[in-house]
Amino acid sequence: MKRRDFLKVVGIGTASVFIPSSLNLRSLYRNANAAVAYDQASITVASIPTVMPQVINIFLYGGPSELAGNLTNIVEIENASQNSYENRFGGITDTTANGGLITPNGFWSGAGGDEMEFLVNPGAGANPYMNVYRTLMKRKDGTRSHRESILMSLKGSLDIDTSAGVGTRMAALLATHGSLYEANTMLADGSAIADINNLLLPFVSFEGESRIFSPDPNTVVPLTFRGATLDSNFDNPFTRNSNGFATQLDMLVNKMKTAESQLRYQKVEDAFKIREQLAMQIGSLDAANNATLPMLTDPNDIAANGGNATFVYPNNSFGRTVKSAVTLAIHNPSTVFISVGGSLGGWDDHNNGVDDYPGRMRNVMQTLRAAMWHIKYSQGLTLGNGNTRITTDNIVINVFGDFGRRVNLNNSMGWDHGNNQNLYTLGGAGVRSAAFGANRTLGKVVGTTQLVGNPGANNQFTEPAPGSYEFEPMSVAATLYSYLGVENPEILTADPDLNPNGDPAIDETQT
Repeated sequence: MKRRDFLKVVGIGTASVFIPSSLNLRSLYRNANAAVAYDQASITVASIPTVMPQVINIFLYGGPSELAGNLTNIVEIENASQNSYENRFGGITDTTANGGLITPNGFWSGAGGDEMEFLVNPGAGANPYMNVYRTLMKRKDGTRSHRESILMSLKGSLDIDTSAGVGTRMAALLATHGSLYEANTMLADGSAIADINNLLLPFVSFEGESRIFSPDPNTVVPLTFRGATLDSNFDNPFTRNSNGFATQLDMLVNKMKTAESQLRYQKVEDAFKIREQLAMQIGSLDAANNATLPMLTDPNDIAANGGNATFVYPNNSFGRTVKSAVTLAIHNPSTVFISVGGSLGGWDDHNNGVDDYPGRMRNVMQTLRAAMWHIKYSQGLTLGNGNTRITTDNIVINVFGDFGRRVNLNNSMGWDHGNNQNLYTLGGAGVRSAAFGANRTLGKVVGTTQLVGNPGANNQFTEPAPGSYEFEPMSVAATLYSYLGVENPEILTADPDLNPNGDPAIDETQT
């Protein structure tokens, strides 16, 4: 390991974790007056989950069209569009029952819709895997700028300049209320949490540096909570090599073990111990990632897999990354939050979107289907530490992007920036039902849209129909906080100037 990389791991010399990303007068004022009151988050024994949740957040950078998950307005869209969908995709305005492309739930067959249909309704007697929310709509700030929209989602706040990322806020919650989790929550392998600060790899990014881990300038989270970066091959950044620096590290460790220096160097020695644990765990995860996937046994799953009990992830960068993220969640129950970038070439489909989008969406949904099978059939697995994975129902996967896109098919055969989009949320049946009552179940398609805009013009888009349930990007963040047992998560999305009341968690009782 390079010296700079090692210092980054143990937190020596990384002043950036303490310095706000912006140092103008406005940011200094806001930092001084708008600190997040993590101690005001209401978490009780009744609300806290029995098993620590694990969230995989997949962000589709660029903003994917909603159409793969919502063809309910396609007849109106076809009649008003500058260019014909039917000419490009024959049957897109008719149902699969009539030989068309619209599935029973209004998904786009061939563009991930067949996989979505299975994930929402896998068959008689089978538990659903996914909910689809069709009305994630920015009203409080309707920007269609990539930067603002991305940061709004990754930070769960309208204050995109000075606020902390969603991952950092989850970390701060655990650190602030650590004793409550230690006394009332266990990991998914049945082990107790002896010291919340010593969880291994609790926060991980598979997309490099991510603003979802932007620091909170007013709160310093534990070193191990600051977001480790891994890649899909689990290349081990924690293993010392034989470049001479390793020998110096060993000499330093021996020096620290003397009685005279024990107290002075205790925190550094603890960092070395954590590093050794990380090295061993990463090696174990690498082996698990290369192991054979479990076999399907449910007839519904086998049928959806073409009659084959052996399944694979799609062989592309997105499939490999999601597989690694799921492997990490399964085999390392102390990982609480994982960030994954969208990959597959991006989703900014202004030009030739019709050529690329259906295949990319199919890849996404085939990957998610494999991920849910991977999770489902890993329950009862013996982990590297010898413990049994007692449940996998605590793993949640969320998928969304910057924004949606307009529905007019433009003259470049693509879609320009819109607003309304879909949220795909999968798994986590145990987490969803734990804290906030009944009917937070999977297998639902929520939200109704309507077409807005003048026929023949480019500015045509969908928005929530009158009376339809809808929510802001901040509500996605608030929902994650609620999974950790926060009963008033809106206080963590609030901003005194821009959004004083914050946004609540998604109402998962909606149908």
